[in-house]
Amino acid sequence: MPAKNKGATLIEVVVVTVLASMIFGSAMGIWSYARRNMSRTATRQTLQQDASRILTHLSADLKAAKGETFSSTEDPMALEFTRYCVNSEDNSRLSSEMTQKVKYVFKKPVLRRYVDGKLENSLSYSVENIQVKRKEISEEVRKSDPYLEARVDIMLEMGQRAPGTSSDEHFIKHTSAVIRDEFYALANKERADVFDEADKAAEEMVKDNDSSFFSDTFDADSLKSLTDEQLNDLEKTQEVNLADAKKGLDEIEKQIKKVDSGDGFFNMWWWKSEEAEQVEELKQELMDIGCPDSGIPPKDSGNRASQKAEKIVTKLDDQIKTMEKRFMEKAFACSYASPDSTDPAVKEKADLQKRAYDMKVMDRQVENALKEMSDEEKAEAEANGSIPRRMIDQYSRSDEEIRREIVSSGIAPEGSAELEEMVQKEIAKVNALKAEYNSCNVEFLDDGSENERTIQAYDAAKQLKSLAQSKSDTFELKELAIDNLAEIEEARKLKKEQLQDTNN
Repeated sequence: MPAKNKGATLIEVVVVTVLASMIFGSAMGIWSYARRNMSRTATRQTLQQDASRILTHLSADLKAAKGETFSSTEDPMALEFTRYCVNSEDNSRLSSEMTQKVKYVFKKPVLRRYVDGKLENSLSYSVENIQVKRKEISEEVRKSDPYLEARVDIMLEMGQRAPGTSSDEHFIKHTSAVIRDEFYALANKERADVFDEADKAAEEMVKDNDSSFFSDTFDADSLKSLTDEQLNDLEKTQEVNLADAKKGLDEIEKQIKKVDSGDGFFNMWWWKSEEAEQVEELKQELMDIGCPDSGIPPKDSGNRASQKAEKIVTKLDDQIKTMEKRFMEKAFACSYASPDSTDPAVKEKADLQKRAYDMKVMDRQVENALKEMSDEEKAEAEANGSIPRRMIDQYSRSDEEIRREIVSSGIAPEGSAELEEMVQKEIAKVNALKAEYNSCNVEFLDDGSENERTIQAYDAAKQLKSLAQSKSDTFELKELAIDNLAEIEEARKLKKEQLQDTNN
């Protein structure tokens, strides 16, 4: 009996080689796509976080603004007004004695906030456009519609090139804030002073030294003095807000489904990580949360959709911090500063290290993408201006560039000591961040010392947290509209009862 041939024929070798190359090529294509997608996702997340921070500051400032102090200029765009401060002895009330002059200055792509003429902070370096407007209305409408008169509309557009790609990511958000001082004055001429009314909103107060407790919640007792036409207009506004919230929730739900935690069905047990399983569970919990169009639980029940989503945000934040602490301890080694420290200097350094770490991770994606590009691809990208730039390169500016930026804002006279102080402060911030960036080493992310699925779960958790916060905020807008519609209906009943009492 002839011996069996244990070798491989040439045809078999060719077939295996072709199949292997096809599989390898496909895998590389998927990996390349995944990297680009992860970079774009991280960029969108950064833009959303910046937008949230900007609108939180701006809305809180506007809601506490002193009536008739609002003004704006163009080129550079500047928004200026005086705001009341929270009473130092009672943070549920505003102080009629204490005020601050607040100014926002935008010179693309930087948005800065100044308080009493001094630079408070640079809110973002990725602002494409910001519009803060008050609707132009006639004197007749002004008197009849206090809500419309006191409302300020805000449109914020963020934009940034996704590292390692030729794609620009954008994020646009619209919101509005009502200047409470003006609204109360216009809605009820016999009202008590706005500072005496502030205690009605005490339950909304969540932050010291911030007037965010002035929510947009209506009160039937305040609304009953409005005309039927005014109530109808308010009702239409809330119905539009309700429709916008529902539309926004549908879009957020689509984005949540796309989040890949690395715990999919096709991943074998040895390829999974505990972190990935936890993220996947939270993702499912988040998707299961819904908000009916009416009959929602009371505000203080803890069972509202927004409150449930906020609990998911907290859980994700805890998970992110746990993984991030491990990663950052490796990245900074002996120089690592704990964010849990009670020492202000250590906490400040920890904040800088966090920013430096985020930039380093994104720049790692840029460098990996550049390594994968051929010389021809690099030449083409350089020719059309789409060559990816590192985050640190985009952030770094020369002393002269910093000086020009601040001078162009018009916040301080050129040649003044005040201007020089601002310039030196900004230069020190840039240099401190660059120093932390240079001391940050993230090579461990590529050397296999960390489970790849853990890193993927970390990226997914950050993305999911942003979406969970967006879902919570949008739920809150929907709940607010539902509450306000109920208050408007109650105000109509109170008006009817008053009319009956008068007739009797």
